[in-house]
Amino acid sequence: MAAATSGPKELPPAPAAPARSCPPPRRPRTLAEVQPGSENERLGVARDSMVQNPLIAKAELGKPRRSCYTLPGYDFAYGLYLHGADGGVPEAIGHWHSMKPRPPSPREMPRNYIAMNREALKAGYVTAHEYNLYRQLKDIRCNEDNDSRFKRAPPKVPPDMTYGILARLVLISVPFQTVTLIKRRSVSTTQKYL
Repeated sequence: MAAATSGPKELPPAPAAPARSCPPPRRPRTLAEVQPGSENERLGVARDSMVQNPLIAKAELGKPRRSCYTLPGYDFAYGLYLHGADGGVPEAIGHWHSMKPRPPSPREMPRNYIAMNREALKAGYVTAHEYNLYRQLKDIRCNEDNDSRFKRAPPKVPPDMTYGILARLVLISVPFQTVTLIKRRSVSTTQKYL
């Protein structure tokens, strides 16, 4: 029988921090790495383009490809911190920035060709050229309440309308079925006797 210990209980090991579990990013090569005698030796003079141009950079065996771009130091924080607008969670929950509704933009109504043709005919114009001159002189537009295409609200539908058919109590009640069956039976019996 094991004796109970009164000492502090051992905690499970903490998960590894990202800095310990992930290796640091592979830094771009330096000119010292492409000098004669190194693994990445190049023939000729070592130039900056040998470590900066991804088309010239030689891949290392068994290692991920290095970036040819210079990276900032380890103390660099990626991203942008907004000092004035960042209030954290309380500001995000407490203040809802809703968009203000825009006033409706004035819409140009289409031309009312029927009214323009009627008025041109009353004025005595009959040729196409005269009609065009009249339309340029007298521009008649459709009224918004006349044209159903520009109405904003959906059409008024009676409350008992379902999918364009009036839902009548007679159609959905049992007496309609019984009356229909009685009529069919009477028609079939009269046809028997004829």
